[in-house]
Amino acid sequence: MSTVLARTVAATPERSASKTWAAIVELLAPDPDSEARTELEKVKGVAISAIASEAPRSDAFIVYGGGPRVRVYCVFGEDAINGEGVNEAPLVRSVTGHGWRLSIPCPSDDVAWSQRQLAALSTRVSVRTMGEQVDEQVDERGDASVSRARVSEARIDREELFRK
Repeated sequence: MSTVLARTVAATPERSASKTWAAIVELLAPDPDSEARTELEKVKGVAISAIASEAPRSDAFIVYGGGPRVRVYCVFGEDAINGEGVNEAPLVRSVTGHGWRLSIPCPSDDVAWSQRQLAALSTRVSVRTMGEQVDEQVDERGDASVSRARVSEARIDREELFRK
């Protein structure tokens, strides 16, 4: 896997869900004329719904396939107001290059609705149930796809870990 960067954006009540998504779009696609920016703005209804449900508190928006993997979390409540844990620093390089994808975390009750909405809006953006992992797989053309699997208990091979 490539480099992983993380950002944490202040959400409600500091910003509305709509303004939070606008801040995330600015972070991920700062060029207002880019195709990525247009694509992200098209899916704002689904993204705003995820933010309003507070899904990205513990499950990040994940951008992958076009540069370093980026996880964008949101903070809510008092932490959003006082800026505790907020890191909205611009990214050094674009993460929405050729082959980028975005996975949006979503409560299980909203997955079907969100998938229907996205089907008509984007081929680069998908939703996943909160707690599901995003695995980047790149095909021979360099296009990334999402493989979803329930997050399970991690196992460490201690013998391999400590082998010299």
